[in-house]
Amino acid sequence: MNKLKRLSLAVVCAGLSYQVQATPTVLQTMGSSAVTYSLFTVKNPPVGVTIPAIQNLLQNNLNASTTNIKLTACWVSGDSNVTPINCGNGAMQFGNADMYTYNGASNIRGFSVSKAPLVASDPKSDTLDQVILSSKGTNFVVGTVGIPNSGDVVGRVVNIHFNQRVAQFGMLVDSGQLDAQSAKGIQFLVNHQTTPVQPLTNGEPTIVGVEDKAGFTDITIIASGETGTTSESRAWIADHFSFVPMSAF
Repeated sequence: MNKLKRLSLAVVCAGLSYQVQATPTVLQTMGSSAVTYSLFTVKNPPVGVTIPAIQNLLQNNLNASTTNIKLTACWVSGDSNVTPINCGNGAMQFGNADMYTYNGASNIRGFSVSKAPLVASDPKSDTLDQVILSSKGTNFVVGTVGIPNSGDVVGRVVNIHFNQRVAQFGMLVDSGQLDAQSAKGIQFLVNHQTTPVQPLTNGEPTIVGVEDKAGFTDITIIASGETGTTSESRAWIADHFSFVPMSAF
């Protein structure tokens, strides 16, 4: 019995030690086994064409692409302040009201999809690119059409939960249009530790990410503005949300 108790204690201590060893580090490239989601919204499909059929067509386009990294479509139910964002049936779940989606201006290149009619018998039928919105997860305040997104002075954190333990997380961040105030950096809170700020440059989409070999199921994204200002703006927009499961790390 004493031997069994010693063995059980050793197992518990080993588990605790594993958690203590958590050491999040920043990264700018994702592992080759990463699962990468891009956000899309379906609008007004033509009569006789179902939304699932459109979703399958887009995924086929994504799978056939030779110019983009392998992307999986994450479907957002609307294009104006719709939350939460749920990718892969819970594989990656954004917190309620943490992010917004819209089809506004972005320096992140949209994915080119088929321009063939969705209804083969009707050459005037809408095409796939006409009924798909390339949405983005964003902290921008949705502003007036034609006016640069002004950003959120207060700033919001973004919380993401994974339904399995992951070793890496990353995303392609656009810190804003050149003529709009925006975030100057992104940092992550992982396993109760905060990473250094990864700097951003207006108008230049940048991959920012974090790795922790101990693994994690939750992450908080924190945007920062210019140091020392009283009116700093923390607007940012992102796509290509990626993670590497521990099982594939």
